[in-house]
Amino acid sequence: MNIEQRSKEIIDFYNRKTKSIWRERRGGPLRSFAGSFVETLCEKIVKHAWAELGGKPSRIKFDKRKYEIRDDKGNSYGLSQDKQVYIDDKFVLSIECKAYCEVAMYKRIMVDAFLLQTCFKDLHFCLFQRESMLGGDFSESIYPKGSASVNVVNFYFPSVKMRVVTLIEGERDITQPLHKKEFFKPLKQERAKHAIKYFMGVLQPLL
Repeated sequence: MNIEQRSKEIIDFYNRKTKSIWRERRGGPLRSFAGSFVETLCEKIVKHAWAELGGKPSRIKFDKRKYEIRDDKGNSYGLSQDKQVYIDDKFVLSIECKAYCEVAMYKRIMVDAFLLQTCFKDLHFCLFQRESMLGGDFSESIYPKGSASVNVVNFYFPSVKMRVVTLIEGERDITQPLHKKEFFKPLKQERAKHAIKYFMGVLQPLL
């Protein structure tokens, strides 16, 4: 399987799962679906990236184990993110998965990333979002320059290796939820391929 085939498989999964929720009207199942769907989609893409590199499936794993972040008085804070990727049991990539992200969420994600980095100095971080509410060009370009707000936040965390991967073009509109058939937005192959290639770039040095 090549990257063209892998990206098409991801798009097929996205289409199938999105269409399966179109008739659901209850808020609880919809919220649960949105979160779990993005996490599942992210894990699939990471696995495709690893397979495309020729990595052995037995070497990669995912979990949500919490790490204790401590201060100088012995207080601790248990911290984990949505998809924590390990190669040969080494924690190499921490991913926060969102149906969409706005700036207040992004600030929290960056703080958590900074705290995790105190324990894992070489860790890579990714915000993996279906849609964006971050402003700027996150919804327009696969290589975004960002937005003023996000760039300011990044300025104060220069050591954090954070990448934003946005799957769907067009800024999120809260009046047009994607779980309704009439507001469906496609996952384009260019963005699916870009997501695979980004994770390949992170994982390639670990082969």
